[in-house]
Amino acid sequence: MLTKSLYLLLAVSAMVSPTLGQSPAQKVADLRLAASMVDRVKLLQDNEFVFDFLHPISGESDGGGGHTVSASVGNFPALVGTGMAMTIGFLGPCGYNTPHTHPRATEFNFAVNGTLQTGFLAENGARFVFNEVPPGSAAIFPKGVIHFEMNTECEDVLFVAAFNDEDPGVDQIAQRFFGLPPKFVAAALGDIGIEQIAGLESKIPNNVALGTEECLKRCGLTNSGQPTSQRQPRVAANALPSGYSGPSAAAAPSGTPTHYATPATSPAAVAVSATASPTSLSGQLSLNDESGKTNPVIIALIVIVGVLLAGYAFIIVGWCLRRRNEKKSRSGGNKYFKPGADFAPQAASFHSDKGYGGPHSTPYDPPTQ
Repeated sequence: MLTKSLYLLLAVSAMVSPTLGQSPAQKVADLRLAASMVDRVKLLQDNEFVFDFLHPISGESDGGGGHTVSASVGNFPALVGTGMAMTIGFLGPCGYNTPHTHPRATEFNFAVNGTLQTGFLAENGARFVFNEVPPGSAAIFPKGVIHFEMNTECEDVLFVAAFNDEDPGVDQIAQRFFGLPPKFVAAALGDIGIEQIAGLESKIPNNVALGTEECLKRCGLTNSGQPTSQRQPRVAANALPSGYSGPSAAAAPSGTPTHYATPATSPAAVAVSATASPTSLSGQLSLNDESGKTNPVIIALIVIVGVLLAGYAFIIVGWCLRRRNEKKSRSGGNKYFKPGADFAPQAASFHSDKGYGGPHSTPYDPPTQ
């Protein structure tokens, strides 16, 4: 009886552990191979259909002027087969989403609670397109165009960008251009000198950056230095001249990227290790060996299984408590979310113009007078 129970517990651990430690790449591959939507749904847990932009595990880009959070197929496998992705921009005062492109998708960018200045260049020969996008409006950026968004106000602004590809990609223009071999960049700019190129490259700020000098002065802000960690990694072919340094080439991605990584010391990883060689457990197991003494192998197995079960229980309880707390505090005090008339003050004039006298049913309606 004891032997059967131990085998059953170890089998359960073996089935659960690979799921917990599965990388996004492996999960995406499995979802792409699924024959139907029904099969894809079976491969995902309920909570894997929800992406939390306020508490992201990955997909975040931070700079001196704010940050963006992106959900694409790389960190949100539920998008497989949907042809969609999304980025939320949290722009501080004068926050500037620097010029970039999306090589595989068109972007539809909605200004939530403030005005954005936007612009794009489509291709050689095309004119520059510039707009001021007020709250409640959206700007379209066709696939592949160089474009930007800037918060012109002295308060925080939120935008929501939707894409028509589950893997839209992004190229920050300044970082990538100055990441080419310095001699070719210098030649493209009229041969201004490799040293000057290296000096300029070292100052390129992370996205989201601080915006124009005019906006900073108007809002009483100063640029006291911004992080520059998003510069192009360097290898021998695009190395900077002697005396200048840049980030080294990024290491090859591991099999367990950040979003679904399982630490080596986690219960799931321990379970994988414990069940790696089931054949070593073959034979008749007993608490006592042939001499009547306690069998240390059986005791060790019992301890391991007990630790695994306790660990799984702890993970489940912790996850439930975290979700409950997040739901309570999700929007409370968040500077990007304003209810009622504060969020959409134009609603009052809208109702006045339309002569609407019915009951209010949306969170954006102004309070009754």
